[in-house]
Amino acid sequence: MEYQALLSGWTAPVLGVTALAIWLFYGQNKKKPYANIPVLSADRNEYLQNGRALLESGKKFQSCFQVQTGTNFKIVVPNRFATEIKNHPDLSFNDAHARDSFTSYPGLQPFREILENDTFIQEVVRRKLTQSLGLITADLVEETQLTYRDMFGESKEWQTRVIKSDVQDIIARLSSRVFLGLDLCRNKDWLDITKNYTYSSFEAISELRSHHALARPFAHWFSKNCTQARHYYKRAQVLIQPVVDRRKAQLQASLAEGEGSSKASDAIGWMVECARGRKIDYAAAQLSFSLAAIHLSSETMTMCLLQLCEMPELIEPLREDCRRVLDERGWTKQALQDMKLLDSFMRESQRTKDLLATSMLRYAKSPLVLSDGTVIPKGSTLMVMNDWAHSSEHFPNAETFDMKRFAKLREQPGEHNLHQFSTPSADQMGFGFGEHACPGRFFASNEIKIALCILLLEYDFEFMPGDDAPQDIKHEIVRLADPRARMRIRKREGTS
Repeated sequence: MEYQALLSGWTAPVLGVTALAIWLFYGQNKKKPYANIPVLSADRNEYLQNGRALLESGKKFQSCFQVQTGTNFKIVVPNRFATEIKNHPDLSFNDAHARDSFTSYPGLQPFREILENDTFIQEVVRRKLTQSLGLITADLVEETQLTYRDMFGESKEWQTRVIKSDVQDIIARLSSRVFLGLDLCRNKDWLDITKNYTYSSFEAISELRSHHALARPFAHWFSKNCTQARHYYKRAQVLIQPVVDRRKAQLQASLAEGEGSSKASDAIGWMVECARGRKIDYAAAQLSFSLAAIHLSSETMTMCLLQLCEMPELIEPLREDCRRVLDERGWTKQALQDMKLLDSFMRESQRTKDLLATSMLRYAKSPLVLSDGTVIPKGSTLMVMNDWAHSSEHFPNAETFDMKRFAKLREQPGEHNLHQFSTPSADQMGFGFGEHACPGRFFASNEIKIALCILLLEYDFEFMPGDDAPQDIKHEIVRLADPRARMRIRKREGTS
């Protein structure tokens, strides 16, 4: 009885302390909106569930507004300011993405590698990968043909395939041919790692955003997606390190014999050459390349295939464009540049089915005054709306898919080199905009063109009869292709 009385006497204080702790934990750590910027929504769940629709409703404001996201309040800047701020020195790309991608968490090292060793990654991509596009074209063509043969076979009979899953496998293998060479590009363990790490890591980040900031340091240890990301990262280290050690030995041998660089033809070799004594996490760097390739390129190619299945009348003109160019030039870098109709189709697909509703995520290191007088406060995070792509003021009949739209724009005087799939612009920021536009966009363009061109020329494909129309998946500001969408495919008559 005395024990029960004692216990009863402690109940109220314990409950009171618990309530106070909860209030301190959640109430006092709640992010506050920035001053003098209209608040569209302070409900983070509204943003997490369908940020795209939420931001669309923000157009009622004449200028900037802010929303509570999974990590903090973010200032949403209208599309018209994109050119004005694209290279502003006080807006940090790295700081914004580090905060939003939880780069300090174990298993997410590839995201940290992109940001902490950004000059190294930029050098590998811009100086090595982009300048080698002509040399790797034949490798990509060969790997595409082998991949299709392994995946679809030579049968002239229809077979059913899941579009997105197949495209992820295709892009993983093609990208690995360039990033890793023949050592690992067909290694099933590596292909499993690179595909599944991409999925697990993005899901882990999305899940962490749904947790309260003070809960994340504990929650990530119990998260299935975070655990899987750590698992795949460790497996990548085991596979990558022996390859790196061999390349380092080859480079040292070449230098010792006075031969200079060993003329590496894949990203592992390029990284070894560009490291120059810097401490590099090669597994993280390789996975960072795969993240960009599989996430962006596979989504883009999947959307392209869905569009072709939805509008099969586009297929034959694209085949003719590819066939004509290849007859004239063969498989060369210049041939890919000359496939203007295919390029226009890809850009129009990216315009109508953009991956992100915003672009240019930045952190303000100092106060910034926009041309309309709006003050972006120091310490705030901003993102720029990407809605010009859907505006009829910028694209006539914007709601209509026009495969020739950008090909026709390139025919205007002085605009031959503009409006290409790989060209960032304020009205189409699929690859970002400004100095931080995706440096691998030229490789992505060539890779997707080769994959689509060979598929068009050698296979017939269409939606699986009787299936429901695919539905895009929308979460936060992201649009993803329907992972359930199926097509049937067969080898075309007269091809071998």
